[in-house]
Order: sequence, then structure tokens, then C-alpha cells
Amino acid sequence: MDRHEARPEDLPPLELLELRTLDLDAPSHPDRPAHVSAASGVVQRGDFAYVIGDDELSLAVFRVSDPAPGRLRRVLSGDLPTGADERKAAKPDLEVLTALPPFEQHPQGALLGLGSGSKPNRDRGFVWALAPDGSLDGEPEEIDLQPLYGLLRESLDELNIEGATVMGDGFWLLQRGNSDLGANVVTELALDEVLDALVGDRTLAAGELRGMRSYDLGQLGEARLTFSDASPLGEELLVFTASAEASSDTYSDGEIVGSVVGTIDRDGEVRRLRRIESAYKVEGVHGALDTGVMTLTFVCDQDDPDVASPLLSATLPLDQEEKR
Repeated sequence: MDRHEARPEDLPPLELLELRTLDLDAPSHPDRPAHVSAASGVVQRGDFAYVIGDDELSLAVFRVSDPAPGRLRRVLSGDLPTGADERKAAKPDLEVLTALPPFEQHPQGALLGLGSGSKPNRDRGFVWALAPDGSLDGEPEEIDLQPLYGLLRESLDELNIEGATVMGDGFWLLQRGNSDLGANVVTELALDEVLDALVGDRTLAAGELRGMRSYDLGQLGEARLTFSDASPLGEELLVFTASAEASSDTYSDGEIVGSVVGTIDRDGEVRRLRRIESAYKVEGVHGALDTGVMTLTFVCDQDDPDVASPLLSATLPLDQEEKR
């Protein structure tokens, strides 16, 4: 397995602008708060911002131009208990939300959501087609991740998938190495195999893994930086986030030390690694490029169900290496 190392740049922390809080018009259950409190992924398409929370069975939909509360749309079957410990044990742990390019039966692309795979009940996900204006088209389709995650568990200790993104003809999965046994790993699959599965039996599997790379991103304080999400920036670059959390396993929450944002090119090299102001534990990122500048949208999970997650924004210029 190829190994890569990077360390945060010696620059002031990136300042974030709070765009709104992720409040909802109605909670998922009468005993639940009317907001997203554990935001874990974000995708923006047109005027729509889509957010998943790792303790919900629904996708939250917001209008960028409208400050009104968002709305939950169910993506997975079943029910969850409302007690904190019971809910944590039963949740599907939706940690990944990414956009797919146009493919069969999905001419405007689709949203893909994935569970983390950190427990056997976290091997589910969904795909939902998008309309030309960026809105949701039709209804979601639930997908089975167990065959793919079973293959990954043969190579990765304590599986914990936190990010995914399209890179050219590949589909990259980011493993969060936030345990004593785990490691930050990027696994590459063939994109055409993934898309074929989504219009076939909706069971993700892989004939083979096209490549695996491990990443040492350094530390903030005494806690290691571990992947938390990713988003494509064109076909040659992705933007990722990583957080430092004082926890010895993938299940337990720990003290939030801070987060970083970085970029990785098609060859797997880390090009940027910038600290983010320490008030936020960044769990999701969506990136867009415009004339040499990255516009980044973030969501956070502050590990407090009574606190609404914020939607945040920042801009970051590409460096000369990234522009090549």
C-alpha cells in the first residue's frame, strides 16, 4: 500500500462564515429536536443544499436563497429509538453524501449516501436522482453495501467510511482512521462498476480494488487528524476534511481538538492542508472551483443533540501546483 504524509501549513486558521443553522420545519419524531444536530455530509446543486445526519434515516433539504427551515425526506426504511444510547447503537450512521455524474436512468446525476460500515447495521445507503434544477427527482432507492464493505474489511482494520467522491473514471472511498487500529486510507474502485450496480440490483460490490493508499496527516494537540469527508474539484483534484478527536475507537465520541481542509490530486498527493478555526468539528464538505478559487461549504457535528449544526462557508485560493 502506498503511503503519504502531510502536515498542516504554518498559516492562520481558515475563518468560516456561518450561513445559517440547520433548523427543520418538523422533527423526525415528536421526541426529537427540529434541527439537524449531527450533520455528516453536504452537497449543493443549484439552489438546493442537501445534508445528511449520522443519526437520522432522512435527508435534509434546504434552499440556499431561502432562510426558511429545511425539510426531511426519508431515504432509509425502519425506525430508530429516541434514547441517545439506543439510537446510537441502532442508527445506520450515514456519513457519506456525494454527487454522481449522469448515468443510465439518471440523466442529471444523483445523490449517493453511504453508511460508515463501522458496525454490521451500518452497511446501507441510498441513491436519489436529481432533476435539471438540482431538486430531487422521484423517490430514493435503498442500496446494500455489505458485499463491498465485506471486501474492504479484508484489507482495513475497523472499517469506518466517511467520505467518497468521483475522480475521473474512479470512485474513491475515504476511510477514517480514528481508532488505535485504524488508518486513513483512500480506496479506489472503478466508477463504471459502481454506476452499473446502482441501476442493477442496487447492491454495491467490486470485482477488485483498483488501489489503496494510506495517509498520515499529523496531529492537532495529542489527537491524530483523520478523514471526515471529500468532494470533487473538477476531474483532477478533490477537497477533503479531517478532524482530530480524542477517541481510541470508531464508536466513542471524544474531545474535539480541531479540523483541517486539504486537497489531493489524481496521483494521490496531498497539495494543501490548512487548519480550520477550532470552534468547529467539520464533518462534511462540498467544493466548487471558480477562476482559481475554491468555494467551500461545510457542515459540522458538535456532538450535542440539543445544538443545531451550522452551515458554513469559506474560500481558499488554489496554489500553483493545484492549478496544473
